[in-house]
Amino acid sequence: MLADRDLDDALVVTGHNVGANPDVMDPVEAGLGDRLAGVFDETTPEKYLATGLAAARRVREERIDAMVAVGSGSSLDVAKVASALGSHDDLDEAARQTLETGSVPVADDASPTPVVAVPTTLAGADLSVLAGVGLTLDPENTPDDEVSGGGVSDARLMPVALCYDLGLFETTPKSVLCASAMNGFDKAVECLYSPHATPVTDGTATRALSLMQSGFETLPEAEMDEDSLYGSVAGVVLAQYGISTPDAYRASVIHAFGHGFNGYGIHQGTAHGILAPHVLRYLFDEVDGRRELLAEGFGVSGDDATDEELAERVVDAVAGVRDDLGLPSRLREIDGLARDDFQGIAEVVADDSFLDSAPAGLDPDVDDVVAVLDEAW
Repeated sequence: MLADRDLDDALVVTGHNVGANPDVMDPVEAGLGDRLAGVFDETTPEKYLATGLAAARRVREERIDAMVAVGSGSSLDVAKVASALGSHDDLDEAARQTLETGSVPVADDASPTPVVAVPTTLAGADLSVLAGVGLTLDPENTPDDEVSGGGVSDARLMPVALCYDLGLFETTPKSVLCASAMNGFDKAVECLYSPHATPVTDGTATRALSLMQSGFETLPEAEMDEDSLYGSVAGVVLAQYGISTPDAYRASVIHAFGHGFNGYGIHQGTAHGILAPHVLRYLFDEVDGRRELLAEGFGVSGDDATDEELAERVVDAVAGVRDDLGLPSRLREIDGLARDDFQGIAEVVADDSFLDSAPAGLDPDVDDVVAVLDEAW
């Protein structure tokens, strides 16, 4: 793969746990062979800007041609951030600009370092031009609740290749795998009611819903069924294919609600699992939300069903997927979260940029968000 692209060597970018797991790293390193330039195993779920800068420096100093991001979305995001920073002559200046603007710049006249994605979770961060980042260059001395979030979006950051190996998903802890799957699943849901939907994305998203709804049942099992796991992975890939294109990103309301819980120690997929049914019920109360197409994707449509019945069937189907994954169903189950936190969370959600892709006619304010959170409590 690297040879086909005239790339002589690659740095593996991953987290410490994955980097220390021979079941993951042995096949990756064997596949790279003499093109393995080294392993950078410093990524964390917080995805600090400092980590991306350190990876970019190593690529620059060792004149490495590419990065292979192995693991969860955090490693994939750090690799993209490093790629963007590395497009500049002055890495430190690019990092300072990121802190000032909240957005990682990509140089207009340069090519970012190519990234190959090897995911071990199902969140759907691999087939994407986006990456999130925690805005600090001194994470050891900065409390997490003081680290604001930033990001980068550029068509040149789409991975040049993606490698899916069912055996690698079997190495992922069940709690992480199942939570990540809910995140990937919601991408297909949101793709259908996005104002940027097309006939092509409708097709990939509805097929994704079917594959994931049937395949996800195996994910919590100690011995996963190979056919079901294949369907799960294929469904997540299809969901990503539709949601992320250079001209439009179709994540919407559910993802905006999930972002409100950044800094609470909650996996995004866990937050999605709790919130998605309640967000959808609110959405269907306000707009159509293409409920008929969603119902078709879940296999719960019917000619005699009313609009209200279709909406409730979709909500029940989404809750059923969450339950199949063994995820919590109520916010009160999250340690350290109190209803007093809802106002601050709602302010973050109401200001989230993903609401720009909400269905026409849906414009939740802080009070609306708090009401949804109360229902989810």
